[in-house]
Amino acid sequence: GRRFSQSILQGNPLVGCRDRFCRCIFRILGSPCPCCPPPWFRLVFLGGFFLSGKFDAQVERTIDADRHLVHSYVADLHTWPSWTAWRAEDDPDCQWTYEGTPLTAGHAYAWDGPKLETGRLEITSATLADGIEFDLWFGEAPDPVHGSITYADAEGGGLTVTWRLWGSLDGYMGGWFALLMNNMATPDFDVSLDGLAEACAGGLDARLDEGVKEVLEGLGS
Repeated sequence: GRRFSQSILQGNPLVGCRDRFCRCIFRILGSPCPCCPPPWFRLVFLGGFFLSGKFDAQVERTIDADRHLVHSYVADLHTWPSWTAWRAEDDPDCQWTYEGTPLTAGHAYAWDGPKLETGRLEITSATLADGIEFDLWFGEAPDPVHGSITYADAEGGGLTVTWRLWGSLDGYMGGWFALLMNNMATPDFDVSLDGLAEACAGGLDARLDEGVKEVLEGLGS
């Protein structure tokens, strides 16, 4: 019994189950051992070691809003749970913690919730001219992936905002996840940029008090 249970949980995907009793039982039943994956899975497992774990995903959107207003949301992480794809209303029990000063490098926030799980984002660069760059940790990952939200004046008016995420995923499944990252990440970027445009629709005066507005204007465009 105990050896059988351990074989189910600890079967080696490359060489199959090492438990002789387990192999015999399932051979008698005429079905494959559940802890011994089929040959195609072994090929997928091995193939992951030969794929690059690097990825680079991005989405851009033109927003009809002033650069100061856009930056006041993007570089103030206190606002992110209200307009990004990772909203407080989607996980009411999530705990949010903040560090540093908004609009400056070192500003960071972390989250821990049953739906959004855990993570941390820290701004490494923030300028009104270019936008922000940040490091992002998922769960207990020791190394971050990197991201940016940048601005460029759009033809015909408005601001083109580009949300980008890049990095490298390790492990035998890292290469496979890297191939899928564009499809996994870009829908969230789309939702977030839609939320940013909606938030900016209220105008600059509705968002900022005069003190913060003066700080932003002092940065220059």
